[in-house]
Amino acid sequence: MNLVWNLSELFKNEEEFLNAIDLLKKEVLEFQKNNNCDLSQDSLLYLLDEKWKLKEQANNILVFASLNYYKDIKSEKWQEYKKLAEGLNEEVNHNLNFVDLKIIALGKDKIISFIKQNKNLEKYRLYLDNIFRKQSHVLSSEDSLKVSEYNKLINEQLTIYNDLINSIDYGKVEIDGEEVQITVSNYSKYLSSKNREIRKLTYETVYQSFLKYQEQFSNILSKIISYRLEISRIKGYNSSLEATLFEENIDSKVIDNLIKVVNNNLPLINRFIKLKMDYLQISDPHVYDLNLSITKDLNINYSLEEAISIIHESLKPLGEEYLKVVDLLLDGHIDASPDDKKHQSITFSWHTYSFINFRGKYLHLKNLIHEIGHIVNYYLSKQTQPYLYEDSTVFVGETASIINEILLNHYLQNNAKTDEEKIFYLTKEIENYLNLIFNQTLYTELEKEYYETESLSVENFNQKYEEIIKKYYGNVINYDDLGTNEWIRLGHLFRWQFYSYKYATGLIIASTVVSLLESNKLTKEEYLEFLKAGSSRYSLDLLKSLKIDLTSDILNDGFKVLEEDIDKLEKILVLRR
Repeated sequence: MNLVWNLSELFKNEEEFLNAIDLLKKEVLEFQKNNNCDLSQDSLLYLLDEKWKLKEQANNILVFASLNYYKDIKSEKWQEYKKLAEGLNEEVNHNLNFVDLKIIALGKDKIISFIKQNKNLEKYRLYLDNIFRKQSHVLSSEDSLKVSEYNKLINEQLTIYNDLINSIDYGKVEIDGEEVQITVSNYSKYLSSKNREIRKLTYETVYQSFLKYQEQFSNILSKIISYRLEISRIKGYNSSLEATLFEENIDSKVIDNLIKVVNNNLPLINRFIKLKMDYLQISDPHVYDLNLSITKDLNINYSLEEAISIIHESLKPLGEEYLKVVDLLLDGHIDASPDDKKHQSITFSWHTYSFINFRGKYLHLKNLIHEIGHIVNYYLSKQTQPYLYEDSTVFVGETASIINEILLNHYLQNNAKTDEEKIFYLTKEIENYLNLIFNQTLYTELEKEYYETESLSVENFNQKYEEIIKKYYGNVINYDDLGTNEWIRLGHLFRWQFYSYKYATGLIIASTVVSLLESNKLTKEEYLEFLKAGSSRYSLDLLKSLKIDLTSDILNDGFKVLEEDIDKLEKILVLRR
């Protein structure tokens, strides 16, 4: 099986793509002539329809250029097209900003009267409500241009970051008398080796390599943070976190509560690490020991055909309608086959397209089913929502993907042929909590620290990372000075702002949804309706349709599942000693 993209649904070829750019520029210029028109119910409908049609065209151009770039990151042509598309998106957003300004100038009462008079405006009700909710943060044309310029500067730094991170030589390690080149692809393999010396050498070699470039990475991240802070200031927010949360109408108390609850439950994850290290008879555990599996190497290697079959079986609890969409998207919407030209260190989904390098391990199987969750979510909402609502809100954006991960793990546990396999998958579920709740909350706290620090430098970045890693892992592991520059490898710090916490809340939400589905307290149809809703409601309201209220004790409830898993694992390991 060979899973590769067919991007013809966006543009048939490069020529059509370039023609679309030229056409869009002309249409935007023509549309700007409406800047001086008087607003009526009819003209408002025209302006909104046309604005979102142009934004969709700009987005398709950006998606097409970016996906082709990630398919062949050394292609100078697609590097330039990607920059062109990014710049065009900024330009389009700036040039369409006058529509929102006209709406605000007319006033909320008048706009509401238009909606009552013209039912075709009803689909824009949430969007218009958001405009007035954000009224004090809507930019003048001058400020919009400033924000556009800062976004261009951020994209420039991200290009530098991507080029630098992809060019780093991870170094070589001697294994069984031979020198082995460490790469993005094999780093995890050697870091989880049963041979402790190999783990140690791999860890030290890689971080020594990053050490050489930490000044450059510090310079990039410092600039990106400063630009984002300036954008927040221009938009009238007190912080970048406030700006991010306000976008989706999320109360900052959700973040504060997450950090508080996770901090209160740090002993749980420390208990797991100690249990694991004691069982493996490692008396002085270091960071490079954390990836070591409790079980022996199962040597499980899945072909793409086997992976698709397992995914299909795992997702059966979501029903036939869901599986039909999966089958549809497997044809041309998932680029999973390894290719040296592709970007090697990232996995993502955008629009209805997923990107991974599938190499047959459990991690790649998990990544594949995770990304399928994203694109099924997007596809279903795209079929039922207008463009402005077809993407899920960022806050609930990880729900569908993590639900798929949980269902995969349950399927593998239930179909394990040996005790070793059962322990392996149970451990993976626990480590999912470590990676998606504890670590992602750690990164959120770290990010808050970075954005609240007046003067950033390599020393600041390293010091704050060291402080927080010691806070989270306590005295159950030993710390190495080299590891303080691990922030360099946290790509989300560079590429997005305040995204990590969504993985933590996402796992808690997803765990609850799976429990509700398994207990028949939530139907498959209700879950599909949630996926189809896109961003047509505010995030917290969308969650209520799943019978989930984040102001309740749900965050604490999520850790009860983790504690039960650790208890179960402890009993199995005690019996095996």
